[in-house]
Amino acid sequence: MRWPLAAALLATLFIAYGISLVSRSRELQARIGQEVRLLEELNGISDDLHQLSLVHRADMGSQRYNWPRRLGDLRERVRAASERYQESPGMADLPQAIAPALHQADSLHALARSSAGPSRDTNMAEAVFQIMIARAKKAVDRTTSEVHEQGLSAHTATLSDRWNEAQVLLVTACLLAVLMAWLVGVRDKLLLVSRLKAEQLSIAKSNLERTNHELRETMLSKEEKEVMIKEIHHRVKNNLQIVKSLIRFQMDQVKDAHTQELFNECVNRVSAMALVHEQTYLSKDLSNIPVDSYLDHLIRDLVYAYSVNVRLNMDIDISVKTLSVDALVPLGLLINEVISNSFKYAFPERESGTIFFHLHGSESEGLRMRIGDDGVGLKSRDGFHRPNSLGMDLIHTLAGQLDADIHLLDGPGTQYELLSHKLSKRKVA
Repeated sequence: MRWPLAAALLATLFIAYGISLVSRSRELQARIGQEVRLLEELNGISDDLHQLSLVHRADMGSQRYNWPRRLGDLRERVRAASERYQESPGMADLPQAIAPALHQADSLHALARSSAGPSRDTNMAEAVFQIMIARAKKAVDRTTSEVHEQGLSAHTATLSDRWNEAQVLLVTACLLAVLMAWLVGVRDKLLLVSRLKAEQLSIAKSNLERTNHELRETMLSKEEKEVMIKEIHHRVKNNLQIVKSLIRFQMDQVKDAHTQELFNECVNRVSAMALVHEQTYLSKDLSNIPVDSYLDHLIRDLVYAYSVNVRLNMDIDISVKTLSVDALVPLGLLINEVISNSFKYAFPERESGTIFFHLHGSESEGLRMRIGDDGVGLKSRDGFHRPNSLGMDLIHTLAGQLDADIHLLDGPGTQYELLSHKLSKRKVA
């Protein structure tokens, strides 16, 4: 609603400016007309001066005496013109400029009338008389020139500027009219589009309300869904416990130590997965499972499984509070593989050892993990880069499921660093 008000204000300003321009132009036209009439009046005064010279000659050759009347009429005409056009250039000074010449001419005319006949003095007086008349005409011509230059020409130039302003105003008004017409068209189009959108939104709202009503009638409540999901996790955990029991039962039937070790590793992997579902069942937030609680249970189960007789020092630094099930399952299996290898191979004939586990970052921004031990280390790094065992192959596969790369670090023992691809890209950038 703002642009119609702006358009109305702009139109008002244009109208006011146009009225002001017309008013000023009329004033200029009136002044130009007045100065044209003044020029005609000055031409009349110049003609009267010429007639006055003729009257002087006529009075010299006849007994008629028209000089006083003609001279009085001329003086009255000059005075009246000066009063009528006193604001025009040069008119205030015209009476003072022409009066001395007329006075001298009147004296010379009287002197010529009093002489008995032609003489040398009479001829000289006649010459001076003509000079006075010419001087009076010169004063009138000078005033005429001032009226032309300072009045008529200046007002004509100003009137031309006013005409140019009027042309610019007209062109601008036309452009604004075109613009307003275009804006009106755009507004009508937008109103039509908005009306159609409103109808579509109304239909969509009705459909959405109907769908929500149907869903509300058919869907379970949030609490019911959470109870159901927890129950599913609990049943999965129980099923995995059954799988563990079956594997242990089968393991009791095997006498070969190597085969028993393979069964034990399988049990540990199933335990790691079962532990995730157990923690999910116990957690209040199904999408965020506490990492520290899960890790504590996992390492305790591994210590029990491998009957570790070494005094363990746990170097644990965890800044990640919670993870989802999708991230915790592969992470738990990877931790299970690395820590199991540490318990089995890292501390032969040693009384103590250190297990490292550092986890930082977040699931959304990327994880960074350092895990391992300060034991004897790998005999060869080729086994890591070209895995030829199920455990090492699992480590690389689980790292890929976490969208990360895993590297074997230099230094004492066997330590791995897992770095998410998100953090790697950010580090390169």
